[in-house]
Amino acid sequence: MKPFIILLLFLPLKLFAQQETAWIKKLENPEYPVWALKPQNVKDNYLKYDFSRALRPKTEFLGFIGPQYRRLKIDFNSVKQIGDQGTYKVKGTSTVGTTTCSFEGEIVIEQIREFKRLHYGVDEMYQDSGLVKQGILIGRYVLKENPKQNHSGVFKGIMTLWWYLDKTGEIKYDAIEAHSDSYRNNQYVGSWSEYRKSTPKTCNWGEYRIPFSGDLDIGAGEFSANPKYYNKGWNAFKAE
Repeated sequence: MKPFIILLLFLPLKLFAQQETAWIKKLENPEYPVWALKPQNVKDNYLKYDFSRALRPKTEFLGFIGPQYRRLKIDFNSVKQIGDQGTYKVKGTSTVGTTTCSFEGEIVIEQIREFKRLHYGVDEMYQDSGLVKQGILIGRYVLKENPKQNHSGVFKGIMTLWWYLDKTGEIKYDAIEAHSDSYRNNQYVGSWSEYRKSTPKTCNWGEYRIPFSGDLDIGAGEFSANPKYYNKGWNAFKAE
């Protein structure tokens, strides 16, 4: 293989690794102190808990694929805990334009990080609700579309879930700060590679906001699609 071909194959992988590194850096250096994390990875302390309900999105995933920010719709049909080592089986569908594919895969927990202080929402309204711990889960995912379907491939990357532990010992989806402009949850940062093709595409999605969405999202308090991308599947977000 010629050197310039090797370089072309290597560059996208390097860019995706940089995107993942930038995401972790963003989590560890938050813009607002409410999201400040303790430095320790306490994953082993949380493997006994089931995060499957929290990993299921509570709102519609917003997502894009490729440099033109084509709209990607991701739906999780099921999320199940597998064993006690932090592995979760995921089944769902992806849609780009008129093409829908089914997928199956796994999310594997790599880190559990707790927040330095508990947050209780507007006017401390959750202060007496029995919160014990709050934090984020950082996992690595691989979701494989059905190779028998058209334009199918593999999603892979890292993801982040915001969670809390209540006094009953149950892990819950943390929407306590959902009123905040900075709030987001279930964020996926990675790529998609079509089967039998070598060049992957950036592919990110999440609830409320999308990681590294460039000039696609021009909203202040909530997601708002840039009109220049309406023809890439974002027509439903046109201002009334």
